[in-house]
Amino acid sequence: MKLTHLLWSFVRRDALIASSYRVAFLAPLASVCFAVPILYFLAKIAPGTDAPSLSPYKSGFFAFILLGMAFQDYVTLSMSNFLSGVREHQLMGTMEVVMLSPTPVPLILLFSSAWGYLFTSLRFALYIALGMVFGLDLSNANLLSFALLTLTSIVSFAALGILGAAATLIIKQGAAITGLLTAATLALGGVAYPISVLPDWLQKVALVLPFTHALEGVRKALLGGASIRELSTELIVLAVFGAVLFPVALWVFGLALQHAKAHGTLGQY
Repeated sequence: MKLTHLLWSFVRRDALIASSYRVAFLAPLASVCFAVPILYFLAKIAPGTDAPSLSPYKSGFFAFILLGMAFQDYVTLSMSNFLSGVREHQLMGTMEVVMLSPTPVPLILLFSSAWGYLFTSLRFALYIALGMVFGLDLSNANLLSFALLTLTSIVSFAALGILGAAATLIIKQGAAITGLLTAATLALGGVAYPISVLPDWLQKVALVLPFTHALEGVRKALLGGASIRELSTELIVLAVFGAVLFPVALWVFGLALQHAKAHGTLGQY
């Protein structure tokens, strides 16, 4: 109960802060209203469902790229959310107070990111709703598979974001690293094109990214109605990524925090 109350306190605080800046709050939602039509008309010049590279997804290019761009938001958030939280506290001079509080650092990291993931989920739902206005067919969607896959994916994405935040404590400019990882997911994760069109060696590199498996599973769940059993490969891969990356990320962040404390640089930026 105490953890639930603490989580709610973080979410409520961040939601109130975000909504107090109305333009900044509404602009990311409004941008979706422009993005979906752009993707729809872009799909008009792309191959139809008979394209060999799209056949595994049982859909046209519009559904393919819409889900890719919408789900990419979770990676973009993960790469920026933890890092921006650290930078904000450094800029406001509250870093020492927050990191030296009785609340365990892992909980601070996780709970302070909760609102960001909720807002990103709202953007994803808006992508889907507007996509359906333009003909997106999700009649076969398996929402249970999608929900389980998304939750498993977020663990891996968050781990990468925490590693970026750890880098910020040490080198002060971790955005360069997280920006590179975000670009890698765009280029190799299958956002705008199936990874099957990539050269064989790049396909192998793409499989190292948890996002590649996550997006593949999301498309199968929402477009093809894949069951949890049918997504077992993607779920197992993501679970392994999360089980390995998340503890490592927390450990690395702890080391970075100790280093910053020892050198008196915790509040420097």
